[in-house]
Amino acid sequence: MRPPRPLATLGLAVLLAAPAAARPKVKELIARFKAASGDERVALAEALGRTQDKAAVDALMLAFDVRKGSPREMTAIAEGLGRAGDSRASAELAAADDYLRSAAVEMSGLTPALEALRVAVLGAAGRCSGPASVRLLESALNDDDPRVVVEAERGLGRLRVTDALAMLEQMASSGGDQAQAAIEALADIGDKRAVSTIENGLASSDKFIEIESSYALARLGEDGMIERLEAMLKVDPGAERVGLVAAYYLVRLDRASGLSHLETLLKGEDVTYAVLAADMLGKSSNPKAVPLLIQAAGSDEPTLRVAIARSLGLLGGPRAVLELKKLRADTNEPVRSAALSALAELGELD
Repeated sequence: MRPPRPLATLGLAVLLAAPAAARPKVKELIARFKAASGDERVALAEALGRTQDKAAVDALMLAFDVRKGSPREMTAIAEGLGRAGDSRASAELAAADDYLRSAAVEMSGLTPALEALRVAVLGAAGRCSGPASVRLLESALNDDDPRVVVEAERGLGRLRVTDALAMLEQMASSGGDQAQAAIEALADIGDKRAVSTIENGLASSDKFIEIESSYALARLGEDGMIERLEAMLKVDPGAERVGLVAAYYLVRLDRASGLSHLETLLKGEDVTYAVLAADMLGKSSNPKAVPLLIQAAGSDEPTLRVAIARSLGLLGGPRAVLELKKLRADTNEPVRSAALSALAELGELD
């Protein structure tokens, strides 16, 4: 993963059929979501998706109307549906993409907001299994928008679509973000037939491709790849971003060496790298990152505290929530705002 760059509606009967035993917190979230607007509704869409509750998914699907809704709100709802990973949303997402592609033809291209919505729809489809999702993702591999292609690659990997293996192997040698996404997808699918293709990336002049290939081969059980990634941590200061990305993948592989490297950057004097390290920890999905972020939350740098709040929101869990509740009383307004947004997305309403 390269360092971040300078971010059909169901009928009423379906909702009424939701389990009577739905958790009280979910019921409160649904009620708040229905009554909310603007930033609050956007944050609550993510919170509903995180619950992975049937009634919450029903509420999101009832509100998902890309023809009439604002692109920003529909993007948030699509992301919420992706977070829920409910296969029932597969057909709805495919229909939304079909509408957006038709709109692109009529409008001679989508607006930036609608383009972002379409990327979110593809991202959600890649987390919601079902034939409609698979067909959508496979067709999107040939899309003109490279961001859509990347989401399609990632989605096919998450859903472990072995029929896409040959196409992903071909794209793994294309270079850039599409190659990265294809390599990660091959790792997610876990088919040993891809080993020889991925091994080609080890000799790439692009250090990031080399790192991503090492990670994928480690996932596929090939010897020596962990050591290869750990060697990338020992780079010259001018190439620190190589070490940063290697550390990110090691954290994803649950290796202490990656956590230690990012912890050092978090505590370092270079704020830029500290912020990038916080971002990487948040995106790693490794709960072991939470204590490191909490320890760094006492930093005097507000930009770092903002990044920590965002990452704690991504990781979640009781300790993350407790720290976010402290950060919502921070002396810096952007930090408070980031903490409040993260808490809303985690469904913490108090």
